[in-house]
Amino acid sequence: MKDFSIHRFLELAGGVQVDDLDWDLCREVGVTDVEARILRYMSDTESHTLLYMRDLLAGHSTRDPEIIQFLSVWVYEELCHGRAIDRLLDVAGHPVSEDHVAKVAQNSAMQEFVEAALSQAAAWLTPRFIAVHMTWGAINEATAAAAYQTLGERTANPVVAKLVNRMARQERRHMSFYWHQAKKRMEGDRITQKLVEHAIKRFWTLVGSGVGGSENLGFVASHLFGEEEHRRGLRYADQLISGLPGMEWFDLVTAQTQQRARTWEQKFGPATFRTSSKLPDATQVA
Repeated sequence: MKDFSIHRFLELAGGVQVDDLDWDLCREVGVTDVEARILRYMSDTESHTLLYMRDLLAGHSTRDPEIIQFLSVWVYEELCHGRAIDRLLDVAGHPVSEDHVAKVAQNSAMQEFVEAALSQAAAWLTPRFIAVHMTWGAINEATAAAAYQTLGERTANPVVAKLVNRMARQERRHMSFYWHQAKKRMEGDRITQKLVEHAIKRFWTLVGSGVGGSENLGFVASHLFGEEEHRRGLRYADQLISGLPGMEWFDLVTAQTQQRARTWEQKFGPATFRTSSKLPDATQVA
């Protein structure tokens, strides 16, 4: 993977661009209820990134200037992702209720509190635990990029496609930071590698499950990735993470997504991803 430069990252940093998007076209084409539910899950996850940053700013990571600089930008860019999705949903006729964010935070409070307490305690015990946080972050960002990329490929709304592809590019830059931070801490250190392996195998779950809810996660997994032809991004995410020292075994992004999809379909039946029938003409898509 290409080397990561924190200085270059900071130069390119900023909220995802939305001012040039054709919001009238977005309204005209619209989004389906399925797309709206997927986008709402994505927005809920992005808008609560601050909860995850709390865990990352614990223990020995607070002494690393590169991590501090990166997280300062990362949490802002993720917040902008959530705001951009909310704006898109509002334009497309699926506005969020005023108390939605508070409800999401309330529903996830206990699970997030327990996970944060355990994570922060471990982070103070050893500087090696930073590698767990960095690997965890790389997996989540690679998964988010795969989700955005797949939605961009499947939606019939060109504005949705343009926005999610822009966010996917930012997620890949985030992933690159986490991946390189994990690599330099794991390389040649078998103890750190085993610590990361144990923590990921035992505790990692698909990003957003604590915020968006298990049923919504199953919905997204089934409708977005239920068919083999649409899992290319998931397999690529697994491939990236398996390139880290000691992580050759990793295939959890695809495996967990398929398991979530199967569980949802056993309860609700086969999923069908439908796009808006109000397709724009070729000149509008260009």
